[in-house]
This record gives sequence, C-alpha cells and structure tokens, in this order.
Amino acid sequence: FQHSRLKAAFTFQDVYMGLSPFEAPATFSMMAYTELAHGVWYPQGGMSRIVELLMEIALRAGVEFVFDAPVKRIDVNGTRASGVLLEDGRRLSADAVVANADLPYVYQNLLPPDHNAKRMARKRFSCSVVSFFWGVDQPYPQLGPHTLFLADDYRANFESIIHDLDLPENPSLYIHAPTRLDPATAPDGEETLIAIVPVGHLNETGSQDWRHIRDQARQAVFNRLSLLGITDLDTHIKFEVDYTPLSWRKRYNLMKGSTHGLSHNLRQLGYFRPRNRHARYHNLYFVGASTHPGTGVPTALVSARLVAQRIAEDHVVEDAASAYLRVKPYPVGEEI
Repeated sequence: FQHSRLKAAFTFQDVYMGLSPFEAPATFSMMAYTELAHGVWYPQGGMSRIVELLMEIALRAGVEFVFDAPVKRIDVNGTRASGVLLEDGRRLSADAVVANADLPYVYQNLLPPDHNAKRMARKRFSCSVVSFFWGVDQPYPQLGPHTLFLADDYRANFESIIHDLDLPENPSLYIHAPTRLDPATAPDGEETLIAIVPVGHLNETGSQDWRHIRDQARQAVFNRLSLLGITDLDTHIKFEVDYTPLSWRKRYNLMKGSTHGLSHNLRQLGYFRPRNRHARYHNLYFVGASTHPGTGVPTALVSARLVAQRIAEDHVVEDAASAYLRVKPYPVGEEI
C-alpha cells in the first residue's frame, strides 16, 4: 500500500498489542491479514460469556471458587510456593499456585523482594486506554459493529501516546456496537456502545490530570461521531461507566495502568518474555498478558492452556487434553 490512509487502516491493529505501528515488530502486520482471511469471532452473549462458561465447566469438574478474597502475599518456602495468604488472614495451602494477576505486580507486591522485582520495574510497558461504556436509549444505525476513526497526523498521534504518555489532540479511536451482532446486549430499541481511546500509561511523577484527560477523550469521541451525523449521543446516554489508567491500576492491579501489560517489543518477546513458571519457585505459574504468549483475550486464554498443560506435566497428573475430551464443549461464538 502507498496511500497513508490505507497504511494506517492496516496497521492500527498494533494498538491491540499496546504498540505504535511505527515501532511494532513486522510480524504483527500479519494481524490485519488474519482478520481479513480468517474473520473475527464473537462470543454469543458478549465477552463475559467466556468467563461464565469456563466457570460452569470448572464447577462441573469440582472446582471451588472463593470470591471477594484479595491476596496479601504468596507464601514461599525454599524453592516452592506453599499457598497464599488472604487479606482477611486466612491461608490457603496449595501444591501449585497459578497467579493470574499482572505478572509485574506479582513480582513487586506478592513475592519476597528480589532482583526480579527490580528488573520488572525497568521493563517497557504498553500504552493504555480511556474506555467508555454507554447504554443509550435509541439505536444509531450509522455505526457498524466496529468503527475506527484515524488521526489525521497518524505518526504524531502515536508519538504523543508512546513517548509523551499523553492523549493526542485529535486522537484515533475505536467504537464497538455489540448490539449489531448480538441483540441480547441491549433492550429492544436501545443500544450498547463501547468507545476506546488509546492514551499513554501512568507516568512516574503522577503529574497527569486524568479527570481532565478523560473529559477530553469523551469530547473527542463526540466530535468524531458528529462526522457521521450523530450529534445528540450525550442526551441519550442512560448509563455510563468510564475507565482511565488509574482505574485499570486500581481495579486490576495493572502496573502503570498499562492495559496490555508488558510491551511487545523485540526485547520482550519470545525467549525474552517473562516465563510462565517462576525460575526459583518451581510450582508457581503465571498467566495473562505479561507472560507467554502475550496480550489479548484469546492470547491470555492460550497462556492459561499452556500453564494447565505444564502443570499436568510437572505434577504427573492426567494429560490435560484427555481431561478436555470428557467435557462437553459449548457453542460459544460465531464468525463475523
């Protein structure tokens, strides 16, 4: 492609990895091809259905869930993790511990201090996003399931996000209308909208005014929608929740509020990415965006599968694949 707009349209997918297209490894250019050639899958009932169905399968297998139980630390003894200590003082013993909190957070907050925690703080982190979740009382047919607005100065947009850790003046942004694919995501005659505006992650000085940045991002969404003739969205919003990097850090313990975890530059990919098993505590495993293979919901699910298989091998239990065969699969999605 030679036209700058076409180049932008086929490289914005790098943002899904928390990267600037101008710095992303060339391998990630395959994502645009994958979307076009193989399609995108949507879970019927919304993304939360993945969690609900996995939980149903786990319950059928005898798994016990404990909710509202923040972990204070992972207890270790010698070369093993012996369990977890909860904030309320309860201790849960374990033969193996799987940490699905953000890996850098685990090293810095849940394990004894060591050189690994310091190394994590020096690593590069991905960008973040300001997200808006809206329930509106009327449909907006001008929007498709996925609508992408690209900044006029595409390079400057990413320079502001990645290097200045800021919100660009006229940012690129993405709007998802899940009701187009799944009417169950909103009452009849109404609409669910999700707007995502990439921004820089939290800086070390704490000088960013996120209330102001959030308001700017919100107005940027309205300005872009006005180009499609949508000028009254603000008056039709019945429900609204927003997330900034501060929200991501507070609710999900994401270091620096980086929604995609550790950056996916060449020095933090493949062999150089943090392992999914602790080097010293051999029965402590990691899943999620900051370990193998990387960020994104499908990729994080793959990381969980890899850890399940590794635990089965390390602890000489029934092969994980054999266990899967006994569980009746659910039809969880359709290609769009």
